[in-house]
Amino acid sequence: MAVHKTILIEEITIENVTEKINEKVQEMEKDGYQIKTMSFWGTDKVVLIFKKGLKGSFL
Repeated sequence: MAVHKTILIEEITIENVTEKINEKVQEMEKDGYQIKTMSFWGTDKVVLIFKKGLKGSFL
C-alpha cells in the first residue's frame, strides 16, 4: 500500500527556492518517500507531493 504526503513550503523567494525544495526532498527521502510532483502557489509557496510505497511494489 502506498502512502502519500503533502508538504507546503512557505516564504520562498527566487534566492532560496532551490535550497528549500532540495532540503525537504532530502529529508523525506531519508524516511523512504520519493517526490512525485510539485506545484507553486502564487509567488511565495510551493506544494510538494511525496509517495512512500513498499519496496519492490509498483503501487
